[in-house]
Amino acid sequence: MKELFDKMKKLNENKNGKVVTFDFDNTIVKSYEESNDGEETIYQYGGINPQIIARIKKFKQSGATVLVVSSRSNHLEVPESSIQSMLDKFKIEVDGIFYTNGEKKAQRLYELGSSLHYDDDPEEREAIKAYSKLHPSDIVVKNPDDLLKDIDEVAKGLVLTNDNKIIIVQRSDSHEWDAPGGHLLEGEEANYTFYREVLEEMSLKIKKIQYLSTVETTWKRKKIIVHYFVGQIPYSSDELDGIVQLQWELAEYFCGDLEEVQRSISNNATENLKNIVNLFMQENLIFERAYPYSMKHATKKKIKISIVSNLDEKKKRKKRKKSKKKGSDKYHWNVSSWEYGGGYGDGGSNVGRK
Repeated sequence: MKELFDKMKKLNENKNGKVVTFDFDNTIVKSYEESNDGEETIYQYGGINPQIIARIKKFKQSGATVLVVSSRSNHLEVPESSIQSMLDKFKIEVDGIFYTNGEKKAQRLYELGSSLHYDDDPEEREAIKAYSKLHPSDIVVKNPDDLLKDIDEVAKGLVLTNDNKIIIVQRSDSHEWDAPGGHLLEGEEANYTFYREVLEEMSLKIKKIQYLSTVETTWKRKKIIVHYFVGQIPYSSDELDGIVQLQWELAEYFCGDLEEVQRSISNNATENLKNIVNLFMQENLIFERAYPYSMKHATKKKIKISIVSNLDEKKKRKKRKKSKKKGSDKYHWNVSSWEYGGGYGDGGSNVGRK
């Protein structure tokens, strides 16, 4: 606590202009939980928000005091994936980093004198607004994703239950059966788009996302790049009622085995659903494919893949566990799939970590 007071005292002494604050995870850098074996949690890189990074630099140039306020737990930070390390890698300069250790950010923002805060978590934004009513302040809260535009690439995928059933969805506009997913946002990786869209459209958090292929398709007479994935959820097909909550874009969902899904695509299905079911049948998910760390390196036809054997993966997991100190609960990012060396996630209930 003394360290916090000293840090805030020093900040107040050096503060200039207005104070602008930013959440970090999924506001500046995006990620999602890839796996959790009870000992180690692995987070997967999902891209950046280039508009937020541009705003941070612009506010700094204007003379404002720019702070990062994260709900991460400070004691769980590891050097290679700490907030400071990630900011350094992206060449982002701020005036300070504050942690709330899992608590809501509202009070800390009030103490710091924030006049403008960007946060991807709707619960955090609502909590800040509620706190402002009890403790009058002029703080303005914004959703960072509102700054982003869709790009002409799409991520689609099949969702697998833990009893090996497949979930597909029915579109509200055309009433065709489709694979869940949607358009990439600026700066976003396709694997994260698939994760985000399934969470937004169905309220399901998928893990162990596997890349299948990238195909150029035609939609409304326009050629578009579509990235196909398969993801898993920790629920059985019998547990989905009450868990799945469909967004307005979807009219219905169906969960069944491969044969039942095949029958659905023979009648009224999108080209994307047909493509991904065929890919799924061809590969049968015997092996995992390494997802390219950035779609900017993808060809227009098909991405070259590498195969990771189950034996190799077991060896890697065993090595990670041996190197991990007993009782440690630090979080780690998957550093094998992106050029900046991994990342970290907060707790929280929205898309990934806050």
